[in-house]
Amino acid sequence: MPVFAATARCRAANRRGFTLVELLVVMVLMGVIASFAVPRIGGFIYADRLKTTVRKLVGLIHRSAQMARQDQMPYLLTYKPGERLFVAAPEEPARGEKKDAAVGREERLTLADTVAVRDVWSWFGGLQAGDTMGIRFNKNGYVEPTIIHLRQEDGQEMSVILTPFLGKVKVEEGYAPPETQALFQ
Repeated sequence: MPVFAATARCRAANRRGFTLVELLVVMVLMGVIASFAVPRIGGFIYADRLKTTVRKLVGLIHRSAQMARQDQMPYLLTYKPGERLFVAAPEEPARGEKKDAAVGREERLTLADTVAVRDVWSWFGGLQAGDTMGIRFNKNGYVEPTIIHLRQEDGQEMSVILTPFLGKVKVEEGYAPPETQALFQ
């Protein structure tokens, strides 16, 4: 019988559960830990919008070059600040030139609410800021050295650097000046 009595005592102890005080202490500790973690997680999610936008922009740049090569015609990647929109579309033909079937083809990218294009710098065009900023891809998909500067509301900046033959698109934290060596690497 002593074995049975020990088993009965263990079962009684298991049914006891937690007291209200124990539950309150655990909930307070969880609240304290969450109060430290939430601002960091929120900042991470907020900062991630800039990185996500940059990744989408790099994809649009690659697609623009690809469409120019496929259609064998120049494409323009234009940013419209009022609409917060990038549009990649065939360049308008000069007077007298016939329109191609690819004229209706275009790709779009709308920026996140907290992200904006600060300016666009290109080798031949210089610094562009204002109503419309553009990057031209020739019919072979090549682009002149260009830097697109993106800025988030909290002041964080990233630069998208396009090299002359678009073999590489580099992304750098912060504002990359036009004199950056990344243009020629």
